[in-house]
Amino acid sequence: MTTTTTTIPQTNSALSNASLQTRWFSSVLSVIACLFAIGCAPRPPVAPATTVAPLHDGPLTDFVAAAGLRWMAVARLAELAHTPGLSASRDLLFPTARLDAFALATGLDLRETANALAAGYDLGTLYMAETPSESALVEARFRDRLLAGATTVSPHPQVKRISGAMGLSPETLVRVDAKWIAVAVGDPTPARAAELFALGRLTRSPPALRGSALSTLPHELDTAPLRFYAPGPFSGDWARGARGLLGAALAFGVAAWPEGAELRVRAVLSGRWEATDAAELSSAWTDLSESSMGRLLGLDQPAGEPRVTFAPDALTFDVRLAIAPLTDGLRAAVAADVWEILRFPQKRDAPPP
Repeated sequence: MTTTTTTIPQTNSALSNASLQTRWFSSVLSVIACLFAIGCAPRPPVAPATTVAPLHDGPLTDFVAAAGLRWMAVARLAELAHTPGLSASRDLLFPTARLDAFALATGLDLRETANALAAGYDLGTLYMAETPSESALVEARFRDRLLAGATTVSPHPQVKRISGAMGLSPETLVRVDAKWIAVAVGDPTPARAAELFALGRLTRSPPALRGSALSTLPHELDTAPLRFYAPGPFSGDWARGARGLLGAALAFGVAAWPEGAELRVRAVLSGRWEATDAAELSSAWTDLSESSMGRLLGLDQPAGEPRVTFAPDALTFDVRLAIAPLTDGLRAAVAADVWEILRFPQKRDAPPP
């Protein structure tokens, strides 16, 4: 009987296949294990992402505290400096040499400053200016002027506060990169308030134009390139102004628009008024225009007939003034005071003003 031998190779083949499958399965398990090990291996700790709170963005008046404010003047300086009808007036009131010296001493060229303001408080004055470009030079010049050691605080990556003394007067500069700078002369509180407004931490304290007094003035005034605000209640000499009308006013605002050789001026007294108060305001203008100061400023010869408009909540006075006599009078009356305010100690390499 013949016996076949084919069964033995089949058995060997089956064993071989089983061995291959075992090695393949083992390899797969090894790869999976490696992948699993890699996936589950401890990873180096990742530092949590730091988020920087955004700063408040708005006009300069958004950073002026209403509490304690006595007056505020706001101007679009670059626009006024480059208005053709005002060039002669600018040179008369603000000579180029003086402006150059101020720019060298402070790092700020007023002729190229889009918006600026000054605000008066009982114990100090706040000055602010927009600085859309880098303001490191302003900070450096400020440090140079300080006679005592400067203290620096940075509550935000974009905010820096420098405090020191210039003579006997404390001064504080708050710098917000590529936005604005603020300098408080005397009481540092207004500069600190500007800083806190920028950081969004004065949510319960309104800024100047949203305070209970100045918010009663019409928003049209805010469109002028030159304006002045004074919140009530008024007392002392202020209360006696405009034949006593200021004493009853909630707020007082003046705005001016240059138009060719003339200046269009609008003054507003907010409050509760009677029709007879309009006649009193008109008489108050006559008193002012016929006074020695009024004649010096050319108010006795307006370019157009003055007009008083009555409303129960506002008395509005409109007049057009010739710029030339007004400028001549201002130069004679207040130019020296203006430059005393703007006088800063000069660096050794600065030319005399």
